[in-house]
Amino acid sequence: MLVSAVVFAATLLIAEVSAHGYVPQIKIGSQYIAGWDVSKDPYTTPQPIRVVRPMKPDSGYIADPLSGDITCSIGNSKLPPGPISATIAAGDSLTVLWNTWPLGHYGPVLNYMAKCPTSDCSTWKGDSGSPWFKIQQDVYSNGVWASDVLANNNHSYTVKIPSKITAGSYILRHENLALHGASNIGGAQFYPVCIQVTVTGGGSLNPSGLSFPGTYTPTDPGIHFNVYQGDAANQAYVAPGGPVYPGLN
Repeated sequence: MLVSAVVFAATLLIAEVSAHGYVPQIKIGSQYIAGWDVSKDPYTTPQPIRVVRPMKPDSGYIADPLSGDITCSIGNSKLPPGPISATIAAGDSLTVLWNTWPLGHYGPVLNYMAKCPTSDCSTWKGDSGSPWFKIQQDVYSNGVWASDVLANNNHSYTVKIPSKITAGSYILRHENLALHGASNIGGAQFYPVCIQVTVTGGGSLNPSGLSFPGTYTPTDPGIHFNVYQGDAANQAYVAPGGPVYPGLN
């Protein structure tokens, strides 16, 4: 019986881990671009050069929003070993293709960008100063959390690159914030994904002002939040990170 209990517990753990997603591909226009595949890339030598920075091998989350890993998951400890980016025109859209995402991991989908100090984002962590700005967010609408919309949309989410930002090299920080356990402080689960892009065209806007780590705290009302209070409370939910930066489009 003890062995059976241990096996059962291990099975539950594996199911929980496998339920969390990662981003093995992105799509720009009709082009599919390789992301970070946790089933293969962490075990390949030398480290593959991908536009999506590495994610946890267990597809796990970041629990502490004050941690250095809040910037790009484990991606900043395993920077791409060479220059790489996905080229996209300002005003165009990029689709993040998760391998899976579980229904019931209720929460918002948040998207930020930061301009890299040089043309090679692979050497930059973006974890100091305040280079980040929010470009897009989806929260709770028509009785459904954005995370479930993503899950029901073939585990995909489309991000519009702002039309008025200056051309150059950027990190796009795409994040699922799971709040199903967030009624307790420390119960929120952060799944940040960092994607290196080169933006062409655009305008003259150079936004900034947010920092990762720094923008989030464990007691933020958008992080310490009970998603089971009902529709009215969920409609009043305000995501962390403030509003989308004004005048982007």
